[in-house]
Formats: sequence, C-alpha cells, structure tokens
Amino acid sequence: MSFDIDAYLRRIGSPDMNGSDEDVLGRMHFAHLTHIPFENIDVLKGRGIDVSPEAVFNKLVTAQRGGYCFEMNCLFAMAATAAGMKAQGVLARVNRGGELGFGGYSHRMNIVELGSKRWVCDVGFGGDGFTAPLRFELGEEQSAHGNVYRIVRSDITDYSVQILREGRFEDLLGFEDRPANEEDFVISSFYTSEHPGSVFRHALMLNIYTDGGRYSVFADDLTEREGESVKRRTLNKEEMAKAVKTYFGLTLD
Repeated sequence: MSFDIDAYLRRIGSPDMNGSDEDVLGRMHFAHLTHIPFENIDVLKGRGIDVSPEAVFNKLVTAQRGGYCFEMNCLFAMAATAAGMKAQGVLARVNRGGELGFGGYSHRMNIVELGSKRWVCDVGFGGDGFTAPLRFELGEEQSAHGNVYRIVRSDITDYSVQILREGRFEDLLGFEDRPANEEDFVISSFYTSEHPGSVFRHALMLNIYTDGGRYSVFADDLTEREGESVKRRTLNKEEMAKAVKTYFGLTLD
C-alpha cells in the first residue's frame, strides 16, 4: 500500500521531523504513544482484528481509533519505513509474572536500523512499556518515562527486555532477533483475539501516555499516573464510558 505519512504525522500530533534519525525516531515513538491509545474494544465486541496494513491504517489513522500490539506496531513500522528508516517486525512474548514466566508469541515488536545502530521499538504494549526506543546494546541500562530497562540474552527466547523493579531487574518482554512475516502476525493475532483463554477476550484494556504519566484501564478499574502519584478508581458502566471518551477519545460502542 501507499503509506500517507502526512496523515499519520497529523494523527500523532505533528512531531518535529527535523534533526538526526535517532531524534526523529524517538519523537515519533513517544508521539504515537501519547496520541493513539492501546485498546481491545473490537476484541471484546467480537468484531475480529484485521492486521493487514490497509486495515490497520484505516482503523488507527482514518477512523481515529486505537489498537493492540499487532495493529500499533504494524502502523509504526510502516511509518518508520516511510520516514526512510529500515523497520522490521518481530515476534515477542510477554512475561506473565511469577513462576509462569514468558507466554507464547502473543506480541509484536519492531527493530529499527539506523546506519550501524539498531533500536528496539514497541508502541503496542499496554503495561509498563518503554516510551523511548531502546538501543540494542546488551546490558546497557536505559531510562524512559521514570523506568529503567536493559536488554539481555534469554534462555527462552533470543533476548529479553527487562525492567528494574524494587531494586532488581525482571523480564518484561522476550523477543526474537529475526524477521517475522505477515502470516506470523496473522496467526498470533488470531490466537490473541479469538482464543477463549486469551485475557483480551475477558477484560477491557486501555492505555495512553501523557508527558508526565499515563492513563490505563483494566476491566472496571481506571488508573491515573502522574509522576509519583498513582490513583485507582473502580467505575460503573456510565462512569467508564465517560472516562474512555475523556482520556482515550474512544467510545465503547
């Protein structure tokens, strides 16, 4: 498809595209996260998810909707490519916590090459994701939006993005350092959106970043983070509909 980068840039708030490729990549990454919400409304409604490039662009840009990882990172890879960068989608795993460890390939990330340097990008993670691209340098501690991350080798998958929590690093996302094709993402997205055991089918999930924090929803709970402040509220149906419109620019229809 012919990618309309001007429409995409308007959708993410028209970030400054001047400067080095590294600076432009970083501004695009953060602008995407602060303007296009992570959301699974279509999954909950049983509408199905089309991860073809045309469908993703029409939903997230033209229709001003959000999406989940397979949609969000597909769009970002297309935008980075249109901006003259080399972007490749890769399959990834999410750490489920505790002894469960990494799950299956239910996530998509991107690796962007700028000259001799490589950057790990992810604008489609609904949790404590990294708001800035991470340099693909093993063991290097990197800060983004108040969190500290590093990339290490993994026994389960090729590499793991780890996050520092309470003084120790723990796995957040595992990813493969090899290109995936579109069929890989179709299969993984189909499982994530259609399998009865997928959490995406059972709870509303929303996430969007602000300059100093983020808003997120899981099931009936709205969490507002601003700096060190964290406020959680359980909302009824009417309150949730209003919050979704106010903070995420979406409707639950």
